[in-house]
Formats: sequence, C-alpha cells, structure tokens
Amino acid sequence: MPRARGQTLIEMVVMLPVILLALFCLIYLAKFAVVSERAELALRYGMLTGFDIGAGAYTAGNIYQNIDLEGLPAPCATAPPAIFSDSAPFPGPSSAPYWQPDATPTSTCTTTTVGLGGAQFLASHYLASTLVTVAAKVNVPAYLQPLLGTQPQTVTSAASFVHAAYPGLIMYCSNEVYNRVWGAITAGGTTGTPPPNYGNKNGC
Repeated sequence: MPRARGQTLIEMVVMLPVILLALFCLIYLAKFAVVSERAELALRYGMLTGFDIGAGAYTAGNIYQNIDLEGLPAPCATAPPAIFSDSAPFPGPSSAPYWQPDATPTSTCTTTTVGLGGAQFLASHYLASTLVTVAAKVNVPAYLQPLLGTQPQTVTSAASFVHAAYPGLIMYCSNEVYNRVWGAITAGGTTGTPPPNYGNKNGC
C-alpha cells in the first residue's frame, strides 16, 4: 500500500498541471467563442439598422438633398460596440469584463453601386451593395502564448447585402439622370447655376 500511495502521488503531480492547462484552455476558448458570437450579433444589428436608415433615402427629399451631393455618401450604419458588453441597445446589466473584448471593437460600413447595363435613366440599372465589417481582439493568456503567440487573436465578421440604389447614388453615377433631375428642379436649368456634374464615377 505505501508503494501504491507513492505512485498515485507521483501521477497526480504529473497530471495535475496538464489537467489545469486543459481547463484554462477551455475557459479561454469559451471567451473567444462568446466574443465571436457577439461579433455576429453586432454584424446583423448593423445590417438591420443600415437598411432601416437607407429606407428613408427613397424619397424626393433625398433627390433634393443630393443635387449638390450634400447627402452623399449613402446611408451606412456601423455596428454598435456596446453589443460586445451586452449593454445598449439591449436592456439589462452589462456582461462581466472577462467576457468582453480586450480592446475597443471596430466596425466599418461601405456602400458601392453596380451598374447592370442598359439605359442610365432607369432606376433598375443600378444596385447597391452595403458591406458591414466588425472586428474585436482577445488577448492570449501567458500560459497559451508559447502555442498561439503573443499577438491578440482577432475576431472578424463581415457580410454584405444588396438593395436598390438610393436616388442620390444614381444621380452620382449617371450624367443623364443628374442632368434630367437638375433640369426638372430648376425648370429646364434656367434658374441658378448647376453644380459640377458628378456622373459616371468609378465604382458605379
């Protein structure tokens, strides 16, 4: 029995660090997974709010606003960083600091317009694509740095949705539409001085 007890003690001394390392690795992976899931949530929220904002651009007011390009660039909503802390825009208490990113999350939003061919004055000639990107960083614990390195691990989520181009974007991309709108607003262009023609730009 004394020999068996001594052998058990040696096995425990050898295996305990391995078990603890595996346990803390699982905890770190759980944090990484939580941050990744919240990045996806922030992305979906940003795309939803971006569409809601853009829906208000399909108006005559948008046309008047963009005759001198005051309304450009197109409406584009980034994801709110507070989603990563489980606070605003959601009700309830914030998450514990451990389950939040170790640096301030970043979010970008860009809208591009694609011409499908055909007559430029047709609204169906253009489609817009809005790309929302979310990124957050999670620091690597010291005990995992020999395996994963010292640089923080980055969680990235990106997606784009296609929708009809806003009137301002169509005017920006098409000389023909721009000139027709200017002529209609100014009664044939006889009043005032037209601003520079911004049509036929790259990326349209």
